[in-house]
Amino acid sequence: MRWRRGNRLNLVGESEAPLRTREIFDEVRHSLGLPAVPLLYQAYAAYPEFLEIHWQAFRPAAQSRQFFWLGARLAAESYTRIHNYFNVGSLASRELHGNGTAGISLAQVLDYYQYLDPLLLLIASAQMQAFEGPAGAEQIAPQPAQHPNFAVSPRLLEDDEAPPALHRIWDERRRLLELAFISDEHRALACWPGFYQGYGRVLQESMQSPLFTDCQYRIGESAFGLARELPAKLETSFPQLLDAGLSDEQAASVVHINEALCQAFSGLILDITFARVAFEGGTHREGRARPAAVAEAEAKPADSSTHAA
Repeated sequence: MRWRRGNRLNLVGESEAPLRTREIFDEVRHSLGLPAVPLLYQAYAAYPEFLEIHWQAFRPAAQSRQFFWLGARLAAESYTRIHNYFNVGSLASRELHGNGTAGISLAQVLDYYQYLDPLLLLIASAQMQAFEGPAGAEQIAPQPAQHPNFAVSPRLLEDDEAPPALHRIWDERRRLLELAFISDEHRALACWPGFYQGYGRVLQESMQSPLFTDCQYRIGESAFGLARELPAKLETSFPQLLDAGLSDEQAASVVHINEALCQAFSGLILDITFARVAFEGGTHREGRARPAAVAEAEAKPADSSTHAA
């Protein structure tokens, strides 16, 4: 049976992964500067033959400076859209301490996902194109990557730790994202329940507007366009999946899973940006500070692009 949105998503953690998968996981974490394997790659690892050919194709892009610039541009676009189109109130004073995360602040959690989620959407978008044929721009000479390195992952609130009010927020967002799991982003933010419940109300109100759907669509479209600028030739076509050892059914499942995760990450980028803006004081705060990833993208000269890198 083909994978469908709403079905349980099979995720492979590092502890149960076979040796070759763990080797790829190590490379992914090192390339992205992360302390843990992102959910996207845990999902890919359910099909180890696919993970192998995907990473062989994508590794050069993930090790390039252009890839991280493109992620920063997506983060900046999301930030700009929230400020231009939505009225987000301040939640800056909502229970910011004492969450048991061994010194990791809410600001650091926001930094983590505002950095990571655009990168994952770029990867999934490039992969969607690679299913159809060559993607990326191999003629671009890649520059060595420069990116943050995160030493500690955000704490994720477990099901039995969350009160019913938080479960209701989780379930509604999971339903709208058409996912069979609660996202790490929402589990991490929920470690600050006072902040998270206020944020959940703000997000729920904003999602009633057609603008939210439009912004999510446009973030997804931007990611597809930016993926074409990645400095590598990315191709993992259906015949290649079959040659790698996947069955027709498995190859179709990989495509459907990746498509669903593209949709999910375009929404999660907006979710984490809403949280960032609320944390900073809302859309009407004067002199607000710009997140590092956003500031980097906005500081880039207007005529600069990955082609000029």
